[in-house]
Amino acid sequence: MAIVTLLRRAPFICTVVALIFLLAACGGPDVPLNGTVLDAYTGKPVTAAKVNIAGAQAVTDTGGKYQLTSWRQDGTLEIAADGYEPVKIALAGQPQLAKPTPPAATLDAKLRPNTVSGAITDAYTGQPIAGALVKASDTLSMTTATDGSYRLVGVPEQFSLTVSAKNYDTATQSLQQQVSFSGQLRPNVLAGKVTDRYTGQPVAGAKVKVGDNLNVTTGADGSYQLEGVPAGATIEIDADGYAALTQPLEKNTTLDAILRPDVLKGKVLNAKTGAPIANATIIASPNLESDAVAMQRIDNSTDGAFTLDGMPEQGFLQVLAPGYRKAVIELKPGSVPTEIKLEPFYTKSIYVTAAVASNTELLMKYFDQVDKTELNAIVIDLKSDLRDDLGLIYYDSQVPIVKELKTARPIMDLKAILAEAKKRGIYTIARVHIFSHDNVLADAKPEWGAQDTKNGGVFADYPGPGIRYAWLDPWNKNVWDYNIQLSVEAAHMGFDEINYDYIRFPSLEFAADDKDRLKLSKPNATDEEKFQNIAEMLTQSQQAINAAGAYLSVDVFGVAAWQPAPLIGQDIQRMGLHADYVCPMIYPSHFWAGAAGFDLPAAHPYEVIAESMRLGQEQLKGKRALMRPWLQDFTLTWVPKDQIVEYGPTEVRAQIKAVEDSGSTGGWLLYDSANDYTYSALKPK
Repeated sequence: MAIVTLLRRAPFICTVVALIFLLAACGGPDVPLNGTVLDAYTGKPVTAAKVNIAGAQAVTDTGGKYQLTSWRQDGTLEIAADGYEPVKIALAGQPQLAKPTPPAATLDAKLRPNTVSGAITDAYTGQPIAGALVKASDTLSMTTATDGSYRLVGVPEQFSLTVSAKNYDTATQSLQQQVSFSGQLRPNVLAGKVTDRYTGQPVAGAKVKVGDNLNVTTGADGSYQLEGVPAGATIEIDADGYAALTQPLEKNTTLDAILRPDVLKGKVLNAKTGAPIANATIIASPNLESDAVAMQRIDNSTDGAFTLDGMPEQGFLQVLAPGYRKAVIELKPGSVPTEIKLEPFYTKSIYVTAAVASNTELLMKYFDQVDKTELNAIVIDLKSDLRDDLGLIYYDSQVPIVKELKTARPIMDLKAILAEAKKRGIYTIARVHIFSHDNVLADAKPEWGAQDTKNGGVFADYPGPGIRYAWLDPWNKNVWDYNIQLSVEAAHMGFDEINYDYIRFPSLEFAADDKDRLKLSKPNATDEEKFQNIAEMLTQSQQAINAAGAYLSVDVFGVAAWQPAPLIGQDIQRMGLHADYVCPMIYPSHFWAGAAGFDLPAAHPYEVIAESMRLGQEQLKGKRALMRPWLQDFTLTWVPKDQIVEYGPTEVRAQIKAVEDSGSTGGWLLYDSANDYTYSALKPK
């Protein structure tokens, strides 16, 4: 019975055994699968990564380890973790898993981080920037939170991260195997307000500029805003009537600017009559020993009005007008008057040589005569008028070219002379020989001189035995510069006026062959060219000398007061445009027979001077310069005996009266080469 039963059950048993064998053949290995999951960038364990094979799951521990007891060799290992790119590993492709041996099979894996996070802050303040756009690609971006933080998920191993925000420079950073990036954005907006330094009121219409292409204009409230300001920029703020402001920008997003008014609008008036002054030069300088930093000239003005741009914050304002004392006003905020009144000044002067001026005791006697009489001014040679050292500068000039050529010696103490003159209220005029009577310069720089084609060397006049007057070339601008620099230095030292003498071409009057001997660097120049040359030299001179705070006067031949003198290039109608005073040497003894209708003009000083003043002032009508003549205070002896007219008090006074009667407001200058003056012809103080 038992056997029968067993036989009956045999098919079932076989089926069970076969199923067991079949299941054994279709199941996984009987050893567990172990492994470690590491960070692909850092090599550190990845904690809490989910590991899965066909439903069998595990989670990595703090060491990144996992174990699966049930797994199949033909399965796929799937690993996922927050912040990492998921991976799938086909187990069939892992040779070490084909025949696993106890105690366990091993399969390690690496996960690549796929997130980047950080915070975006302001480069200047360090504060977080909310709403900044952080972009890894066209499809992967986000905006920062209120704390400036961001986190992008799904980034590749290598990419460029671009961060942008309104009012900030866009920043781009190349990242490779990075999971964090915190960046700073530089603000590129500058805003502020522009106000007046003295009133505090807003400045509307000010131009605010950074570079060549970035600029705005302030509104009615003085405010401005610039966008796209580059790093390391310099801001420039400019407004009409104000000093420009330039300032390098550092870590600025706001900049309030205070502009200093640097324009003075005013009028120049006659202090006695209140009438407007037609011709004036207004200058401003940091001190009285420096050139002007702002300069305005008015010509033929009907109201005396001027506008001076570029006023310095501190310094001095000086106003020069022919026929008036120079006004000197210290610059203080809010203290400069808009009406500047000048005291009329009628020059009454004598002249002394540098040799006389170098003798202090002797010079003081001339100063004393100025104190006692109607005189109020003195002309002093800067260069020697002696034959032995003709043209030598008689003081310790610091002009570089003078020092280089060694054309000066410290003979006169000009500082002491000028200090004493100012103490006494004496108007000082520095006389400068320009193109002649400067043998020292001609010898030092013969290439600057007019050339003598017959005898060689520098052309010179020889008016008498042992007398040589070398000529410098009026076309040579080195000669111009030499004398302009010397004149500016004299103005800075304190001379009220610079007087140019020999500002002309050679007169060719001392020898029959003068014309043939003379060679200038511009031969065969026309009359027009010579006139223009002198005018151009005066234009440069007056600008430089006025800018140094002094007047410019020019000496001309007496005949030039009557009509232009083309041979010597003197046309006072042109010269009068570029000088403050024109000083014709209208010595009656020097006029030709028949002048003013007199066979012997020297015997008629009043009439000759009166006619010269009439003709000269007619030429200067509407010009800047006033006519202020040199008058004769000497007896001319190198003429035939019957033509010698002794000049004494009567003759001198007659000339002065003729000038006064002419209506000229320029004054007069007395000349005697020996400096021996007829003081009895002068009125007492």
